[in-house]
Amino acid sequence: MRSMISKAGLGLICLLAAPTTVSAASGTYMCAFTDIYECEPVKGCKRVSHDFANLAPVLKFDFDKKVMHSDDFGADPREVEMKNIEQKGDIVLLHGVGANQESPRSYSAAISTKTGKIHAGISTADATLSLTGDCVDGL
Repeated sequence: MRSMISKAGLGLICLLAAPTTVSAASGTYMCAFTDIYECEPVKGCKRVSHDFANLAPVLKFDFDKKVMHSDDFGADPREVEMKNIEQKGDIVLLHGVGANQESPRSYSAAISTKTGKIHAGISTADATLSLTGDCVDGL
């Protein structure tokens, strides 16, 4: 219970900290995912929880070190190297392969430098997760 309250609190801080603009593909950004949908063939898409998706509610993108951290309270932090980061105008694009050995996955994301909004996808052999949220810099 305490872990869920802590997760919700950090997610709320990220959302209420007035989503800021991402100035360039540099620095550190905290992103809170507010909507997660699991999409499966034939069944369609349904909203799922962070726990169901095995996803930390807040991810830290360190563009200088080119790593993505899961800052999940109550669990060991996970780190994934980001090899493919590119800025195209007002959008920072990134994609790569996750570090989950049990269920290999690929990810892609687009962060708006104007609004701080993030739209991302995670694909496995069985399903796709569609994620949306907000990012703030320097937290």
